[in-house]
Amino acid sequence: MNSWLLLSLFTAHLVGDFYCQNDKLCRQKEAFKIKSRFLYAHSLIIGILSWIMVPQTGFIIYAFVIAVSHWLIDLSKLYCKERLSVFIFDQLLHIAVILAVSVIYDATDLLPLQKIDNSCSLSISLPLLIAGVLFCCKPTNILIKKVLQKYQLGEGASCKNMRNAGALIGSLERLLTLIFVLIGQYGAIGFVIAAKSILRFKDSDTDRTEYVLVGTLLSFGIAIAVGLITVKIKMQ
Repeated sequence: MNSWLLLSLFTAHLVGDFYCQNDKLCRQKEAFKIKSRFLYAHSLIIGILSWIMVPQTGFIIYAFVIAVSHWLIDLSKLYCKERLSVFIFDQLLHIAVILAVSVIYDATDLLPLQKIDNSCSLSISLPLLIAGVLFCCKPTNILIKKVLQKYQLGEGASCKNMRNAGALIGSLERLLTLIFVLIGQYGAIGFVIAAKSILRFKDSDTDRTEYVLVGTLLSFGIAIAVGLITVKIKMQ
């Protein structure tokens, strides 16, 4: 299996599935399902991004397969109840398709991400780091949100603002954690966790405290894991 092909397609998936659609467009898909124009446009975007990452004539048919499979998987998800297990299974199916294409397709030329990596003199893979940063932001925010759905804090404006602020804070803390792992400053991660804990120390709302604690542990745990993967994996 070509690891550069896998990374390229995974990066295309991150960008297309998470950064090229928002809540409004997702609600449009859920409302119209198979009749949703964005469902088709979204799958087409995934296929185009995949081909941009692997701009080879022989890959066009595989980009088409990725686009069609993405459409089928997303369409099936629209008829399921929105919950964590459905989200995870949906993403696993997308990744399974990417893995299968990475095994089957033989990339004969250097891929764009591979060229970028060859032009850099960093001790770590820059494309792998970029993929890690992309994963640590919006995809992880959505994952944590799905996990925390069982903790109902209400639907008022203040709770909505809290979730929005929490998403931004979560992205920032994961990026900081990722940087600290890359430079080997694990003690600084403990300092950030301690600082966040102090800010929440006086919160007497047990449910809210548990909500923040679970989210914090997930947030830092994912960021540390991504950082270690970025440091340890050597792209070939």
